[in-house]
Amino acid sequence: MTSNSLPWTENDVLNLVQSMARSQSDKSGRQVIETSLFPEIRSAEIFSYAQREELASEALQFFSLATGENSSGLQAELALQPEFAAWAKILFAQWDKTAICFRSSGSTGVPAKHCLPVDLLLEEIISAESRYHTRQRIISVMPAHHSYGLKYGPLLAKYLDIPLFFAHILPSSSFFAMLRQGDLVVAFPLFWEAVLTMCGTGGAAALFPPDVAGTTGTSPCPPDVLDNLIAPGRYGERPLLTAITELYGSTETSGIGMRCDGGEWYELFTCWESIINAEGVRQIRRVNRDGRLGRPVPLPDIAIWHDERRFRPEKRKDNAVQVAGVNVYPEKIAAVIRSHPLVRDCTVRLMRLEEGTRLKAFIVPAIPKEQAADAFGKPFSNWLASRLDTASRPRRITLGDELPVSAVGKAADWD
Repeated sequence: MTSNSLPWTENDVLNLVQSMARSQSDKSGRQVIETSLFPEIRSAEIFSYAQREELASEALQFFSLATGENSSGLQAELALQPEFAAWAKILFAQWDKTAICFRSSGSTGVPAKHCLPVDLLLEEIISAESRYHTRQRIISVMPAHHSYGLKYGPLLAKYLDIPLFFAHILPSSSFFAMLRQGDLVVAFPLFWEAVLTMCGTGGAAALFPPDVAGTTGTSPCPPDVLDNLIAPGRYGERPLLTAITELYGSTETSGIGMRCDGGEWYELFTCWESIINAEGVRQIRRVNRDGRLGRPVPLPDIAIWHDERRFRPEKRKDNAVQVAGVNVYPEKIAAVIRSHPLVRDCTVRLMRLEEGTRLKAFIVPAIPKEQAADAFGKPFSNWLASRLDTASRPRRITLGDELPVSAVGKAADWD
C-alpha cells in the first residue's frame, strides 16, 4: 500500500483544516475558538482576514504546497473563501497526497518544519498494526493535524478500514457515552489522568465497556496512571482498559517505538534498526520496505539500551542554542534555577525573533503569589549573576502556577 493508494477524500482534508482552525490563536495567544478541538467548525468568517491568511499559510505548509510560483496566489484564494469546505476543495485538488509537513514545538524557542512522506508515516502504522488489528473503531481526542493525532487517527483508521470519531480534548459524559466494545481511544497523559480523576469520583468507571484499548503519546505518561488504567480491582472487577500502548518518537523522526501495558522497555518499530557508529555510540536508522537504509540518527533523548531493539528513555538531551555567538544549554540553566530554594520548577527557552535574541525563563515559585514579585526581583538577579555567565542569564522571567503546556500536554511557549 502506498500513500497514493490510500483513499484520501475532500472530507479528510476538511477535517485537517478544521483541526488547524481550532488551534488558531489570536494575537493575545488565546484560542479564537475555546470550546473544543472537534474538527467541525465550518465557517472561516469568524476569523479576521489576517487570521485567515495565517491559517491559509499553515494549511499550505501542512500539505507541502508552500513553495512554488502559485503559493502566494493560493494563500490569497484560500483567505477569501468564507467556508472551510471550499478550502478543502482547493487543497485537495492541489495536494499530490505524497507528503505532509509538521512543525516541531521548538523546545529551544526555534520551531522547525519537517516534511515527511506519507509512505514513511504509513510504515509506522504497519509496524504497530499488530497492537490494533482487532479494534473496531477509533475515538481520538487529538488534533487531526498533529503528527501523533494524524497517524493514529486518520491514517490508522484508513489502514484498518474502521470508523474514526473525534471527541472533546477533555473527558466528559459525552466521551463515555461514545465508547463501545472494541474501541481504541487515542489520547495523551493529561487526558488519561483526567479520566482516572473522574472515575475516582464514582460512577464513571461503569461507563467503560469491555475490551476498550488506549494509546498515549506526546509526552511521558506517569507509571501510576498506566497501572491504574490496566489494573483490575481499583475501579471495578475488570480494568478500565484492556491494553495501553505508549508511543515514542518526535516530529523530526516520526514514530520510533512503542511500549505495551506499562512495561519497562520500548521496542523499535520494525521500520527501524539500531547500529553502533564509529564512535561506539548506538544510533538508529530507518529500514524502508524496499530494503533501502536511512542515515543513522541519535534517539531524541538520552536512553538506556537493553539490547539492540529495546530501550528506555532516561532524560531529554540538553541541546545547545546560540546567544550572542555563545553556545548555551537551556536545560542546564533551568537546573541551576531549580536549585534556588524559592523555585519549585522552571523551564528556559530562546526568545522568539519578535521578542529578542536572549533567553527567557518561566518559573513556578515555591512561595505564595503575593510574595513572589518581590522575591524574584534584584536579589534573585544577583543570585543568577553569581552562578551564570551573561549569555546564560535569562533576560525575561515570567512567574506562574504551572509550567506552560499545550492543549495536548506538551511543553509550550509563553508570551
